Amino acid sequence: MRLLAGFNARMNRLLEYGVIGIFGVMTTVIFLQVIFRYALEQSLSWSEELARYLFIWLTFLGASVAIREGTHIRVTLAVDAIKHRATNLSLSLTANLLGIAFLYILMTKGVTVAMRVLALEQISPTMEFLPIGVIYLAIPIGCFFMILNLLEQSYRQCTDLVSGR
Repeated sequence: MRLLAGFNARMNRLLEYGVIGIFGVMTTVIFLQVIFRYALEQSLSWSEELARYLFIWLTFLGASVAIREGTHIRVTLAVDAIKHRATNLSLSLTANLLGIAFLYILMTKGVTVAMRVLALEQISPTMEFLPIGVIYLAIPIGCFFMILNLLEQSYRQCTDLVSGR
């Protein structure tokens, strides 16, 4: 488990930098589009599409970082109402395992769809250098990192449950 924890720590550090970089590029592209459209009265044909694609990657990679940091949105009303620590941990562990199952299905289906789109050699309408399949890869890659983070959390919850912490 130390191997997974170490790998997750390093990968999440890289993902954090990636998310920051993607957000910076996305903000710059949108800002340039506003400047070009309103100040120069010209439009960048590719800016909206690139911002959309960057937002997709930002969402899936950012969700993984949020899971790692415990800031991902969760509905915890029922779990928080239970004061018994073991029951609370058991419910959280069950939620994590269901999340892992869902993300695994999403990841495998995402790989299938991305590979099909890549095989079709479909490219972006305004950016001819960008295969659309690369955009679809955000789903399985993001889900993979989310699963790793949930596995680590689930292991910690199991050890806490067994040790009675």
